[in-house]
Amino acid sequence: MLNNLESADLQAILQGCPTGLALSENNTVTWVNPTFEKYLGIQASEICGQAIAELPAVLQPLFANNETVHIPANAVHDEQWYQCQLQSVGESGHTIHFITDIGPLQILKQERELLREELREALAIDEVTGMPNKVSLFQSLEPQISRSRRYNNLLSIVIMRVNKLQSLDKAQSSSLLIAISQLLNDQVRWADSVGKLSDSDFMLILPETNAESCQKLIDNMETKLAELPLPDNLPQNYVLSTTFGCAQWEKGDDLTLLMRKARQPLMAETAS
Repeated sequence: MLNNLESADLQAILQGCPTGLALSENNTVTWVNPTFEKYLGIQASEICGQAIAELPAVLQPLFANNETVHIPANAVHDEQWYQCQLQSVGESGHTIHFITDIGPLQILKQERELLREELREALAIDEVTGMPNKVSLFQSLEPQISRSRRYNNLLSIVIMRVNKLQSLDKAQSSSLLIAISQLLNDQVRWADSVGKLSDSDFMLILPETNAESCQKLIDNMETKLAELPLPDNLPQNYVLSTTFGCAQWEKGDDLTLLMRKARQPLMAETAS
């Protein structure tokens, strides 16, 4: 069929192709179609005749194979994403480059991730451990602080950080966090709350608990953590290390001040 087409017909097909097309010879751009020009907001004359390696840095990845290329927003266009592939043309030394706009797919992906994050927060559950997350913990802590402010009840919180968690891959860190969460759940009373504060931090909310009792609980947890069987998928040389911060509610403390006091030992450990 293609053999029956005139050269002018083939040229019209390439010119009207809804996919961005570029032709290069010996790593020099020789032609681009109107769709390529429209995508990038440039004229063919601006890049044809130039070596790919001498093009603006933002354009060079468009001529690589099997690359997803992100181009930041500028005065001409919003941020863009392209899927780029190349194909050698026989033995002529020419290479044709296919540039497909995947911006709408990327936007949908970002929106999906945003909705997923909003759903996680709405559910107030940490997706790795199944424990209450930061949103849920703060929802539990606020009424406890209000109760202490009104009746002067004892209240303490503990923040436990798992150190060097970033040295593990996702599967390894997930296994470790699940094991730790199970241990923590076993250490708390029915009136206490325990959950996942951040990627590497757990928090315990301890009503009717003073700083001295809080420290005894920390000592006990450190002993239990030292005896914790580590998941099989962790590196053999991995050593579990944790840092604790504790704060007892005092008159005038709100959630922010109480959290700040509990985090001070963690910040000191990070600084050292």
